[in-house]
Amino acid sequence: MSQTCPKCGARVPDGAQACPRCHASTEVTQKIAVGELSWCPVCGALLPRGAETCPKCGASVVSKPARRPVRNLDLPEIAETDDSDDAAAAARTGVMTRIESAIPPAADDASTAATRDRMPRPRAFAFAALFAVVLVGGVALLITHPWDPTASVTRASEPADTSMSGFPGLVESLTGQDDRDAEDVPVADAFDQIHSAYEQLGALEEEVEKSEDALREACASGDASSLSDGLDAARATSISVSNLISDSSLLDDEDGAYAEDLEHLQTLGNWLRNRCDILTDAWESAVDAQSLGDASESILRELRSASDYVRLFDENYDAWEPSRVE
Repeated sequence: MSQTCPKCGARVPDGAQACPRCHASTEVTQKIAVGELSWCPVCGALLPRGAETCPKCGASVVSKPARRPVRNLDLPEIAETDDSDDAAAAARTGVMTRIESAIPPAADDASTAATRDRMPRPRAFAFAALFAVVLVGGVALLITHPWDPTASVTRASEPADTSMSGFPGLVESLTGQDDRDAEDVPVADAFDQIHSAYEQLGALEEEVEKSEDALREACASGDASSLSDGLDAARATSISVSNLISDSSLLDDEDGAYAEDLEHLQTLGNWLRNRCDILTDAWESAVDAQSLGDASESILRELRSASDYVRLFDENYDAWEPSRVE
């Protein structure tokens, strides 16, 4: 049986794969809707509709639902029976069926699971250890103060300023039991006050010199019995010099008439105070020394370090004596 060429319409013999006229292919592919078909899960062959076995490999293609596993507990049937039926069932079986729960009772202390459940978890141990380390470390840091070693030191590290200790201020008039009027009380003028401070400074310089001589004699003799008294006297002299310097800074310069004299007085006082500081340190070294004879050389060397202040004071004290301005 011949067929027609789908391209030119010529007659094509049966079995011919191409048209003898236009040489077009005569093979026609038939489109099959596969939406309603299925394939064999074993060999993959196309299955006809409604097939239960594969025509190629013979495998069953009918899907069966998975069977749910069932455990046979061999439990007795439970029915509504009276007491006679229960007695008969007990006689028939010999024992009563007992169903135990997998969860142990809370009051069963002998249970291994109960004992294990009551134990804290490792996370709780770790948290407790971490909290203890943080707490102890914080307390240690709070006590030791590594960032500020002097935080726990209660004693004073700097000497107190005693320059104005005991200074009551300048008194220009007397009140109280004195019945005279304030106008009758003579008031010292600026020059008298400046010259008085100058003479007090000279007297204090003599006390400093006596204290230095006493320290030299103690180092030469090795007698440490008078060291404490010498140190107290040197400290008292140093305080007197500091108070005199403070008092001198408050004196009236008569509108600049005695400004230079006051400046000289301040300079002399500073030289003498520096000399007193060195003297006080030397006395302290002598008091703290275990052997005065062994430490005498270092003490005298420390005392000689004030020689510049001694020379400056001696060279300028007489030349800077205040003189009254008319």
